[in-house]
Parts: sequence; structure tokens; C-alpha cells
Amino acid sequence: MKISLGVYPNQKPSEVIASAKLAEELGFDTLWMLDSHLLFREVYTMFGAIGAATSRIRLGTAVTNPLTRHPTVTASAFATLAELTEGRATLGISVGDSALKAMNLEIAKMKELADTVRRCRALLDGEEVAFGEGELAKLHHTGRHVPIYVAATGPKMLALTGEIGDGCILMNGVAPDLIQAAIDLLQAGEREAKRPVGTTKTVVWAACHPDPEAVKYNVARAILRNIPGPISDLTRQVAAEVKKEYNYEEHGSAEAHFASLVPTELVERFAFSHSPEHIASQIDALEKIGVDEVVLAIPFAPNITPRDEVMRQLAPMIFRKRV
Repeated sequence: MKISLGVYPNQKPSEVIASAKLAEELGFDTLWMLDSHLLFREVYTMFGAIGAATSRIRLGTAVTNPLTRHPTVTASAFATLAELTEGRATLGISVGDSALKAMNLEIAKMKELADTVRRCRALLDGEEVAFGEGELAKLHHTGRHVPIYVAATGPKMLALTGEIGDGCILMNGVAPDLIQAAIDLLQAGEREAKRPVGTTKTVVWAACHPDPEAVKYNVARAILRNIPGPISDLTRQVAAEVKKEYNYEEHGSAEAHFASLVPTELVERFAFSHSPEHIASQIDALEKIGVDEVVLAIPFAPNITPRDEVMRQLAPMIFRKRV
């Protein structure tokens, strides 16, 4: 199973690039970065710089959307990134979250997402695509394969991802029973589309930090989603409270005020936390159910242990069987 790093680019670009270089050195497989252009540094610009500063680590969006980026822009950006990095680019996309909510806009429809994935894949494969009547559009700098991963949580999105995705980014927590429930729905979508079961790679994204208080911001967002599987009454009660207070200006911030509404007892099911040994055991539990990749989304904030130090603490444990 691959172990990757998730980054909220809320630091200076030079600091994010330094973290990317360290992640590569320590053995992380992919650097997944948010595309939320008002809240964080612009991801395509960051990936160009990181791609030039690294040689092995893959780069993927977690995630872009069909509305703030036109399909031709997305396809061109990833074709360029793949060329720059000799094939280290992965396109992560979904219906949108903070990038749109920060502008008070509605997320994309599932049909728009499916159409965007289809068009991006065709453009990246060098095919002509229709956007208006008559004329066809074609990307003139293709060549490297770019897999397309779709972020999905609820039953309908999981089924769609099983039909169209090369991979599925799950933001459904970290408890094996929750992830297994999502995988079952994903594979049902594969069967419906007559794709071989297991075609769609599974990626579990969740906040990661030794301090449980530092991941509660992400737990708060996770429990607002339509997560399949066993959800406790306490989780539902807390989600109702969080929904009243959630502010997208603080999305992805370990210092978000609404994080204080999350009791520590919920952290275990929705985030990677506590000692490096415990985090390693959480990762191992997901490997046992066939998860292909985990993404440790390590936040950065002035009052918590810095991301780079956390990576150094975790590396000896989480890569112990992979050295």
C-alpha cells in the first residue's frame, strides 16, 4: 500500500516546496494538494515549482472541480505537469467544496462532473472534443498518461466513481468499517458499468497529527458528509452542531473555531492521530481491507507541531515494512 502526504498550501510557497522535498526524501509516494484558490496558494503554480524541485514524488490535486477550471484548462495544466515531471501527475477532481463555497456558489452537478472527466480524459489522450456547435477542440501537447481520480463520499458519487474513475479519493474517515462500506458501493458501480471489480484504485484521505486537537477541523468536515456505514448517534449530534457553525473561511485550518465542537472520542474513526505507533496501526488496518493508498493530510498552524517534524516522527514507523 502506498503512503502519501496531503498538504493544505497555507504557507509560503518556499515552505511548501521544502515540505515536498522532505516528503520525497522520506519515501512518501504522492503529494496531494488542495485546489481552493481563495483560501490557499494556487495549486497549479505550486505544482510547477514542486515538480521542478523534485524527481520522484507524484503530484495530485485533492481536488479540483469542473466549475472554477474549464476542462480544457485542467487538461492542459495536467498534460504540462506530466511533461514537466516525466509522468508524475495525477488529476484529482470532484464536484467542488471550499473552492466554490468560499464564493457562495453551489457545487457542480454529478452530470457536469462526469462530462468533465470524459472530456479531460479524451483531451489528455489527444482526441478531439466538442464544446460548442461545429468546431472541435484538441490539446496539442499530450503524450504522458494522466490517471483521473474522483473524490467521492456518498452512495451516488461512489457508484459514479466506480463507473468513470481510475481511482477514488475517499474522505469518509479512517475506520475500516466505514471505508469498507464505501468500497462496497464503489465496486457496485464498477459492476454496473461492467468494469472488473478492483479497477478503481482506493485512496483514503484524512487529517493526520499526533495531537488529536490538531485534526478535529477535518473530523468536523468529514462528519458533515453523507458517509455510508455505521454512524453513531453521538456523531450525528455533533454533526448537527458543527453544521450550524461551519465556516468555509476556516476550511482546512487546524485553528478553526468549529473544531472545538468535536469530542476527542470521535477522532479515532475519522482521522489519523496519537502516537506514531498508533497511526501506523491505523494505516495497517486499512491495508488489511485492500486500500491501495492512504493520504496523511498533515496540517500546518503556528500552535501545533510543524508538518516537517511530524513527517520525520512518523517515517520510521509507517515505512518500517516498506524500506
